[in-house]
Amino acid sequence: MKFILALVVVGLVGCANIGPAPMPIEQLEAIKLRDTDCKSIDANVDLLEQQLRLKGILGKNPEDLSQEDRRYNSTVRIMIWSLRIGCNNPNRYSYLDWYIR
Repeated sequence: MKFILALVVVGLVGCANIGPAPMPIEQLEAIKLRDTDCKSIDANVDLLEQQLRLKGILGKNPEDLSQEDRRYNSTVRIMIWSLRIGCNNPNRYSYLDWYIR
């Protein structure tokens, strides 16, 4: 009985150290940025940088990353720069409105 209790405690302690997982690349690629995302640009950029942190690639050179991590890094970086540059041009995403309808 003590052995089972010890295993349960060790299992629960091990599970407590598991943090949130990064978004899958497919979920990131499905995000479509729009003018309305500019209202919360800081929160959006923080969320994207958090994904890089969770993946363990924030601040690493792209040349040192695996092909999968390069794809993830480039996808997130494109989104961050689209927000930073695009939000300074308020009509940047308006051309998409006619295309999506």
